[in-house]
Formats: sequence, structure tokens, C-alpha cells
Amino acid sequence: MKFDMDMKLAELKINGFVLFEDLLPVEKIDRMCEAFMVLLDQVRERETEIRPLEEGDLRSGKGRMQWPNRYGMYWPLDPPLADPQLYENPVILDFLERYWGTDDFYVSCLHSNNPYPGATWQPWHRDTVLLTPGIGNPRHPHFGVKIPLVDTTEENGSFEVYPGTQYAAEADYEGKYNDILTQPGFATNTRRLNLKRGTIWVQDPRAFHRGTPNTSDHARPELCICYSLWWFKIAGPLEIHRESFERLSERGKRLFKHAILLD
Repeated sequence: MKFDMDMKLAELKINGFVLFEDLLPVEKIDRMCEAFMVLLDQVRERETEIRPLEEGDLRSGKGRMQWPNRYGMYWPLDPPLADPQLYENPVILDFLERYWGTDDFYVSCLHSNNPYPGATWQPWHRDTVLLTPGIGNPRHPHFGVKIPLVDTTEENGSFEVYPGTQYAAEADYEGKYNDILTQPGFATNTRRLNLKRGTIWVQDPRAFHRGTPNTSDHARPELCICYSLWWFKIAGPLEIHRESFERLSERGKRLFKHAILLD
């Protein structure tokens, strides 16, 4: 699969997100979804109250209820999720290398955000703090790479994004975006990301976005792999099992060099 990388970089820099469609085989995604949902259903059954942090064992479901009927979960680097096409995808790595001008970056999280039926609106938010108040930096040192495990639609709660907001840097507005954007009469130009399986999309975490209601009869699972420049740290350690690390390629071991290894 070949993409016009110059155009894709322009899309990311202008919109704050970019899609790579038909990048993964649907059959592989379906196998991942089946394994992932076993863990996610266990989290859902166990977690009956909203919690601030994910709890539990990585291989039996380390997660929490973030909002009513919306669950966050860390996922283990075990088959079929331990697939290099996810974390070591040559298209995505080439894209990030072009964006940052270096290959000195690492995987900083394996996470997920998953609305079940009955999930409602998230507030508008960004997934990072404002690093440079008053300055809309042309590049950011941290990205979320996301892999839908089912076709995402307006019925099952596809993401809503606000293109171009990654450069908003007014310190007085931080933490108030939802109040501002939901005011009657406030003009917005948002987009729903209704994506088919096989798509990988890259999100600038500074861009405003929100989860939407899931009115369907099934969950909308989506994997998230965070990549960060060598000097940037995020809250919460990345954990993988030692045998998972030992199975990685040399590039994979470099990508997971900051992971905490579990025995």
C-alpha cells in the first residue's frame, strides 16, 4: 500500500489528524477484535463505578469505567495483538519519522477507549496539556495512533474531531473548551470519523475531540498506540511481559525500550 506522504503530512499538520485506509487486513482485525473483547468484557463486568485509574491484571483486563458505559483498558502485547503490523507498521513509522525528522521515538502506551451501548457524549477535550502557552507549535512530541476493531459509525459512537484546533494555545481557554464549544450559537466545523476496519488513523493529541453516544447494540472497540519523542514522558508506565519483549524485532525492542517488563 502506497500513500502520498507529503499529502498525508499536510493533512496532519492542517487538520490535526490523518487517515490511512485499507492499511490492515480485515481478517486480521477481526481476530484481534475477538481476543480484545474477551478482556474488555471482563473489565466491563468487573468495573461498575467510574474510577480515576485503570485497575486489574494486564492479561485478564486492566481497565476502568471512564464515563457511564465507556471503558478505558490497557492491552497486553500477546497474540494476536502482538502483531508488528500494529506497533511496527512500516507506513506509520515512516510517516512519524518524516514528521519528526528522526527515528528516535518510542512506544509510550498501549491503551484503548471503548464505548458500549448506552455511552453518552464525552466533553470536548484534548489528550495533552498545553506545552507552550500563547504559541501554536508546528510539531508536537507525542501522538496517538488508533486502530478501530469494528467499523465505526454514528450509531456505535464514532469519534468527533474539530480539525485545526491543534494550534489553539490560549492559556485562559484550557480546561474550558467544552463550555465554550457547546454554547448556543458558537460556530463549529466538526467532523465525525466514520471509519471502516483496516484503517489506522493518527491523531495530534492537541486537537479537540470527543466520544459520542453509542446507540447501537454492540461495543465500539479501538486500540491506541502512543508514540513519543525520546525526551517526552507521559503519565503512567507502559507495561508488557518479558516474553513479549523477547519476541520483538530489533526495531521493536527499540520502540519498547522504556517499557516495564513483567515476569
